[in-house]
Amino acid sequence: MFTKKNLLILIGKNALIALLVISFVLIAISFISSQITRMSNAVSLNHRLEAELVEKTELFKIIERDTQVIGTNNKRIENAFVPSDNILEFVNILDSLAIKNTINQAYHFETPIISGISAPFPISTIIFSNKFDVNVLTLSKYFKEFDKLPYFTKIDGFTISAQNQLGWQEVSALTFRGTLYTKAIQ
Repeated sequence: MFTKKNLLILIGKNALIALLVISFVLIAISFISSQITRMSNAVSLNHRLEAELVEKTELFKIIERDTQVIGTNNKRIENAFVPSDNILEFVNILDSLAIKNTINQAYHFETPIISGISAPFPISTIIFSNKFDVNVLTLSKYFKEFDKLPYFTKIDGFTISAQNQLGWQEVSALTFRGTLYTKAIQ
């Protein structure tokens, strides 16, 4: 029988069932939404980490390749600095250059001076001068070969004194000053 009381109980029951269903659906949607957010964040993080891994792997490959190049030249660079108390190797090469270019030379080396250059080992500089009589073609060949020396050197300047009217195209007196960088011996 339909009475007002039964009708209100029926509406109340249905409203309560509807509220329970809506609550359940909202809880399920909230849970599923948080799971989707968590998964999308994890996927996003994985993509970012993958991109970083690829970038780091490429960087490590570049560093490894550069290390192999430098590793072989590290000893060569260290050998480019002769000990300041034994520059005989450098002097022998200067002599061989002079002989190769048929030049009579006279060189003079000053006392080593500790340099302010920062390096893995202390560096000193030795100022030197070299005098010889030469024409411009021989001078050009000499300096091209001097430039290829396996030592750290610098030419600070040179003077040429021509002895005839053709100037330095003929045999002229040449003096050049240079700096040899060496391992400082203390």
